[in-house]
Amino acid sequence: MYDSFYAIDKEKQMRIINAAMKIFSESPYKKASTADIAAASGISKGSLFYYFKNKRDLYCYLYEYSCKKIYEKIDELEALKENDFFERNAKIVEARVNIMLKCPHIFEFSLRAYYETDIAVSKEIKAINERILKDAYVKLNENIDVTKFKNKEGINRAIKMLVWIGGGFIKEKMAEGKMDLKELQDEIYEYMKILKHGFYKGGVLSGEN
Repeated sequence: MYDSFYAIDKEKQMRIINAAMKIFSESPYKKASTADIAAASGISKGSLFYYFKNKRDLYCYLYEYSCKKIYEKIDELEALKENDFFERNAKIVEARVNIMLKCPHIFEFSLRAYYETDIAVSKEIKAINERILKDAYVKLNENIDVTKFKNKEGINRAIKMLVWIGGGFIKEKMAEGKMDLKELQDEIYEYMKILKHGFYKGGVLSGEN
C-alpha cells in the first residue's frame, strides 16, 4: 500500500515521519498543514502526496506506525518476561526512551491522535486502537505478580500514576527544550522507586541501595 514510500531510503523516510509527527502533534488534525509537513521534510507537497494518498492517509499511517513501533521495542527488550510490575515498567520506560531517540515527537503525536475527535480520522483511529492497542494493553499488564501489592486496587492506581508521570515529564522537558532522554529515564525511574515503596508490601528496585 505504501510501496512508493518504502522505496525511498530509510533516512528520508524518517525525516518525513518525524516532520509529520511534529506538525501533527502541535495542532488538531484539521489545522495541521501538509504544506508545513512537506517543507519540514525537505520535499515538495506533490512528493508527499505521491507517498501518501492524502492527509488522512498520512495521519493514520503515522498513528499505526507509532503503535507498532512502541510495542516492537517493548518486545525487543523482553519487558513482558518480567513479572514484577515495576521492573517490567522500568524496561517499558527504556523502550520509550529508545523510540524517542529516533522519533522525538512520537508520544506527543500518539496522545493527540488517540484523543482526536475530528470525524475525518476518528473512525480510523478507533479501528487501529481496536486492532492493535486493545490486546497490547492486556499483554502489558498480564502475568504480573500482584501478591507484592498491599491491596488489589494498587495495581490500577500504579498504572495510572506511571502514565501521568511519564507523560508529564515528557511534556515538561519538551516545553523546556531540554529533552535529555537519559536524564528523563533516570527521573522516571526514581519516581518508580517511590511508587514501589508506596504500593508494595516491601522491597526495592534492583540496584537500589
